[in-house]
Amino acid sequence: MSLLEGRRVLLVEDESLVAMLAEDMLLDLGCEVVVAMRLDKAVDHVRTGKFDLAVLDVNLGDARSYPVADLLLERCTPFLFATGYGTQGLEEAYRSAPVLQKPYQAAPLAHLLTQLLTCEAPMWGRADEKAAACACHRPKGEPSGPEPFQADPVR
Repeated sequence: MSLLEGRRVLLVEDESLVAMLAEDMLLDLGCEVVVAMRLDKAVDHVRTGKFDLAVLDVNLGDARSYPVADLLLERCTPFLFATGYGTQGLEEAYRSAPVLQKPYQAAPLAHLLTQLLTCEAPMWGRADEKAAACACHRPKGEPSGPEPFQADPVR
């Protein structure tokens, strides 16, 4: 059983064909996927739902996904940005966040998401007090199922 099986993932992607491709990849990894194709819908999903992970397309038409990243950060939910521009496509404040190079490919997507769950990749795109308020704790031993991601406030 993969560490990603049963994980609830928010996928924010504004291009319908690209969203379907990424959703299929996540479903093949055993994830439960919620897709948002607009910024307002993504914000609503984060405010009303609980997610283990999120994949955020940076450019959503005329908008950027940074407000979603900020909300996920407040909830200590690990996320990555997806962009064809690499870290140079991110605003400076978010450049430490994990970046998945587009077009989406299954192996790099699975690898980065697993790293986020096991705390082997940095979770946050901002080096501020909000980011410092979350600490990643790797679960001891092999997880037997979709254990919720464990992020606790730093004391």
